[in-house]
Amino acid sequence: MQEFMENDSPWLQIFIMSANQFVHKAMDIFISAANRGDLEPRRANAYIKEILHIILFYGQINCPKVDPVDILQGNTDLLLRCFPDVFERCRTHLPTRPPFTVLLDAIVDIVGRRQEQSVLEFLLLQINEMEVPNAGNGLCKNIFVSAVVNFCYFNDEATGLRRENYFGASVTCAGSTQRKIMIDILCYQTWQRDISWAVCIGNRYNRNAFTFPCQVHSMAFNIYTRGESTHGPIARRAPCQKCFIMFPDIEFELRPPEDEHIFWEYGNCAEYESLSQLLNSHPEIASRLHRNRFAIGHEELLTAKYERLEYNLQELQFEYGHEFSFYNSQL
Repeated sequence: MQEFMENDSPWLQIFIMSANQFVHKAMDIFISAANRGDLEPRRANAYIKEILHIILFYGQINCPKVDPVDILQGNTDLLLRCFPDVFERCRTHLPTRPPFTVLLDAIVDIVGRRQEQSVLEFLLLQINEMEVPNAGNGLCKNIFVSAVVNFCYFNDEATGLRRENYFGASVTCAGSTQRKIMIDILCYQTWQRDISWAVCIGNRYNRNAFTFPCQVHSMAFNIYTRGESTHGPIARRAPCQKCFIMFPDIEFELRPPEDEHIFWEYGNCAEYESLSQLLNSHPEIASRLHRNRFAIGHEELLTAKYERLEYNLQELQFEYGHEFSFYNSQL
């Protein structure tokens, strides 16, 4: 393995080291939490399987492909015995969300949904230990760590009390085509229907798809702070202009700069995941959304996402069969 690392490109080395570090650090977090009694063993096992599958899947859609044995280095045999289905299905089944979203979800599970500061501090401590060496003998960001984390909540109309937080992270992938693949998976398979609709409408019309019937608050943070104290303040950040266009009625903590030019497409930001969780958890809010009218239908836009996903997977020679299958870590 050392010879392989020395003879390959710096980018491929960073990919492999990031993947290896992310898998093993996440496993340490889940196993330690289960041993402390902070996480049910069954849930810890499912989180491990899901992250392992996603990372190995990314190896299969990387250019060049990276085999599981190269990602996991010396631990392949043990993991293969424990999770044989992961190694089989990373070559045929799609994940349903990025690895950092799974890690964030697990940490919220461990710490508690209402403890936003504790979630952010715990998360920051873990990701600062996921850095990998670069060519200059320094450290660089793990490529599977999101740059931004967001949480949202709403105030209960009946009681006026603040409800629980819903967390999300920006999409992390190694490559622009891989990022499109993950955004299309999220829209087609994972996110709440109205959120996926909003992403499609944003990309087609650069307009918002709906407004909320209640006051929703949103806060975003730059979570990666290499070189700063892991116990220092976590920097709040404004939403990007695209999120401000997409969700004009949300109470954002900060406003985006007016001259901001965003190069990524709708669906990349952390806000989508957190709002999807909110609407999935509160269908009564989703049923009262004020939806704007458009000439093109929801199914037609989702079909376009499906077709782009299909095209990009074929371009990267991922053999998924006659139709998409999605990996389920609960089985």
